[in-house]
Amino acid sequence: MASWSALLVRLYISWVRRSKAAFSNADAMRAVISALYLQPESVAPPRLGGDISVERIDVSEWPLYRVRAAAAPAAIDKRSQPPRDAMLYIHGGAFIREAAAQHWKFAAQTARETGLDVLVPAYPLVPRPNATARQIVDGLITIITRLASAADHHRHRIVSIAGDSAGGVRSLVLISPVLDCAIDHPDCVRIAAERDPWLGVEGTRVVAGYYAGGLPVTHPIPSPLYGDITELPPVLLLCGTDDMLCSDARRLAARFRGGGEAGAGSEAGGHGGASVPAGSFSSGDGRFIYVEQRDMIHVYPLLPHWEGAQARELIMGFVKEHLA
Repeated sequence: MASWSALLVRLYISWVRRSKAAFSNADAMRAVISALYLQPESVAPPRLGGDISVERIDVSEWPLYRVRAAAAPAAIDKRSQPPRDAMLYIHGGAFIREAAAQHWKFAAQTARETGLDVLVPAYPLVPRPNATARQIVDGLITIITRLASAADHHRHRIVSIAGDSAGGVRSLVLISPVLDCAIDHPDCVRIAAERDPWLGVEGTRVVAGYYAGGLPVTHPIPSPLYGDITELPPVLLLCGTDDMLCSDARRLAARFRGGGEAGAGSEAGGHGGASVPAGSFSSGDGRFIYVEQRDMIHVYPLLPHWEGAQARELIMGFVKEHLA
């Protein structure tokens, strides 16, 4: 049973934001894309508190924001000199929206609790011609490479990559990621029709088609579900059962289990003292941890409710564990 706070957030998504209307209809989504293209959103972050500084440190043609806590935990002090350790955070927004308040709050919490600088690129959004999967991936690689050789003030070593929704296409901490741009798995379609109050199939296919940029939807650049998983570093994947993207999260989890059915595998333990929902598991070698939260919707770890706070605690523990 979801908490009262989660139910209130769900009602807000369903009846106030009414995002489902655009995500469920291709023409409505095209109208949203056109409106956002003609009147782009600001990329500037909100105020994140007196203990958080935000600085723009562009190293490529994309705006790049550095979120830094005023006081790093003692365990991170040794990383304070250039190159500083950093997380690259690739925000979601269905490939069409800039980073929202919940993305910036997550970046600030990560900076406070891990001591990492959190770097947030404002990558191009569809339908711009430079917003295809291949160009976005190349752009992120360019940022990582240039940060490693930048002047002292801007030099960083990327030790963690995180992303949600559309941003989760390219990440190692995956929050409700888009893993298959086809958006056609039967379970995905069923969950969208029966339980998901936020996302819908037809509208999501429109933006995913723009993002694929002419590549086959089974190509691993737009659809990481089909990529090679043998050389990946540790991965944390979180999804809710009332998110249509949960179906593809389960398919990725099955690959790490060698093709087993969802729900199989070893029970996952907590990280940093955080509790883990029943049914979560990790692969035998510990490289992959899957957290599936019952009754939760899209990007639930970023939302302002009890389950979201628990998920964020788990993420912080995972990141800190792999900094050691």
